[in-house]
Amino acid sequence: MATVGLLTAVTPVLAATPGQAFQPDARGLDTSAWKSYVLGPSTPDVHAVRAEGRGDVDHPQSPLNSHGPATTLTTVAGGTPASVLLDFGKEVGGTPYLDLTRVTGSPTLTLVTAEARQYIRTPASTTVSAAVPSGATQIPLTSAANLETGNTITFTAPGTTPVTRTITAFDTTARTVTVKPALNADLPAGATVTSSPGAPSSDESRGLAGVGGPDTFQPTAPGRLTGGFHGGFRFALLTLSSPGSVSLSSLGVNFQAFRATPADYQGWFLSSDDQLNRMWYSGAYTLQMNLKAPGLNGLPDARIYDGAKRDRSIWTGDLLVQIPTLLTSLGNAGAPYVKSSLDTLLATQRADGAFPGSPDFSKRTNPAGSPLFYSNNYSGYGARAFVDYFRYTGDKAYITAALPALRKELAYNDSFLDAGNLVVSNDRDYWQATQTGEVTKYSIDYYIVLREMAWLERTAGTPALADGYDAKADAIKTAVMSKLWNPTLGAYGQSSTKPDVVVEDANALALQYGFVPAGQEARILAALKTLWTPYGAIMGPGLQDPTGHTIEPFGNGMETAGRFTTGDTTGALDLMRRTWGPMVDQRNPLYTGAFWEFKNSTGTVNRATASLAHGWAASPSVQLTEQLLGVKPVGAGYQTWSIAPNPGTVRSAAGTVPTAYGTIKTQWTNDPHSGRFTLTVQAPANTSGTITVPVGRGSVVTVNGRDSGPRVKSAGDAVTLNVSGGTYQITVGRRGGS
Repeated sequence: MATVGLLTAVTPVLAATPGQAFQPDARGLDTSAWKSYVLGPSTPDVHAVRAEGRGDVDHPQSPLNSHGPATTLTTVAGGTPASVLLDFGKEVGGTPYLDLTRVTGSPTLTLVTAEARQYIRTPASTTVSAAVPSGATQIPLTSAANLETGNTITFTAPGTTPVTRTITAFDTTARTVTVKPALNADLPAGATVTSSPGAPSSDESRGLAGVGGPDTFQPTAPGRLTGGFHGGFRFALLTLSSPGSVSLSSLGVNFQAFRATPADYQGWFLSSDDQLNRMWYSGAYTLQMNLKAPGLNGLPDARIYDGAKRDRSIWTGDLLVQIPTLLTSLGNAGAPYVKSSLDTLLATQRADGAFPGSPDFSKRTNPAGSPLFYSNNYSGYGARAFVDYFRYTGDKAYITAALPALRKELAYNDSFLDAGNLVVSNDRDYWQATQTGEVTKYSIDYYIVLREMAWLERTAGTPALADGYDAKADAIKTAVMSKLWNPTLGAYGQSSTKPDVVVEDANALALQYGFVPAGQEARILAALKTLWTPYGAIMGPGLQDPTGHTIEPFGNGMETAGRFTTGDTTGALDLMRRTWGPMVDQRNPLYTGAFWEFKNSTGTVNRATASLAHGWAASPSVQLTEQLLGVKPVGAGYQTWSIAPNPGTVRSAAGTVPTAYGTIKTQWTNDPHSGRFTLTVQAPANTSGTITVPVGRGSVVTVNGRDSGPRVKSAGDAVTLNVSGGTYQITVGRRGGS
């Protein structure tokens, strides 16, 4: 059975009257099972799920549940510092605490956190600063950073066998390390030095986040010690770094992100595919980890940050994914976070109309941050974020007040349109690489802003302005298709200066927004597939961001949306599994329960500051709701809506979507072999919309138990119904069959 994603491509439009009750055909799908996928902790007092000790540690497992004998760490001079590594199993955020029951000597405790275990210790990486004779135990180094007593240290000189010793002491001022046993051969200057496992370190970036870094305690008596706020981490390493002994009965975290239990979800998703379910809830949890509660870190307002750990700033590009994900899952509980983030954009808008890419980026001297006017394209993303808020909430009073600022931003973006109706901007956009000439993606992006603003003006502003926006958008579309399409590639080139470079983002948006020359969809889909790797799609041949990452989940989300839109559900889900499947695999060393900012060509990350809970990567959540389940807003606040499932080979799905008028409930089952498809919809009163179901040759459609009409012809592969709010049970089967 073929399916399509474009509502405009369907065949007969039927009228239908609502039924009386919501009686879904579960076909084995226990709809209450969605609650088991929720990742938020059940209480604000969060404890680790695994622990291990290093050095002299008694009962390292006790902090997991605060039961049993106390955990005791003992460090002696010249010995390995005692430490406990705690694994919380997934991303958490808040203030760590220790409950000490005994303190001996004058101990110093340090606590560091990290999203990935591989970054919670930093090995030494330096060189020998002067030649050292055989028999020596003290060795001069260029740097004594990241050394820890008890670690192994390895010296490697060209043409010689590496020499490994144990560190017994080091002096950061003199930059020397003392080892045992003594060297048994001369060691030349310049020999490289590495250590294992390295010294405790944090993967947080304090200059950007304004929080975090190591916590240092010097306890003198039993009691509770509370660390500073840490925005996002999975691992915590507690080290007794100086001689002494401490015993503790508990080590936990006061959780301070948005703690959503099943009772807090106003929307949910469930399907017959476990991996897709885990993606939906990982996206929702990523957004919860990105939310800053009012009053936290000295800021009175609520905000949506881009990442739990980094940057902990509002970013307009990220909002394009975060806003629909947040409002689809948490509904009006998430709306205040959106509004206050948009308010921060309004407060920092420049006189020329530009919105900052991040209104609160740098927090080195001011917790509220300062604006970063990062990208002209990001300014347009900011305008679209306001439109999205209105589309999902129907908050007309808010958007009406913001309209003058949005019109100013539109005029700013318009200044980059050249005489040929294409956008010329020496700009960086989301993957931080300058693109020059007439840029395909920037031109399509401006087209999108114009179409969004036209819809907004007709819905809540001045309809007369919309015609001008549409005319300009039409001119851009014509120019892009006539000047930037590369018939040899069967795809759009990156720009007028790089016409032979296939880029993922521009071609994905072309699919999503109808920029494809007649009959060329398959060629673009094939061209995009040349960019696929086992870990997701690269940005384009030879393209990477400044840190070396080639796979951007933000861009991959554009492609999955484009594939859904053109009916390639199989390709969309395949790319989802490649890109986000490893992120929801608990066996992956980088698993956090949240989605990652980016990947390199091997499917991992290559720097400690990479964010492993980043909102712009959460597109699977909203796309599984809007494309697979099929529920989308059309009018503001879902006053009108579209329900058009793209099932592919998925057997069943169900979910709810919160709206300004009540909850939309829907559930479907799909048998690709028999051609049977059943859909149950319950939509709120005072709303209306369209319901589209896939059909095949010889299909019969029944609505609320009644035959919709004659046999559906093979000329179309979907049937659409225009309906008002109510309950509908739609069955697609074959004549004479089930």
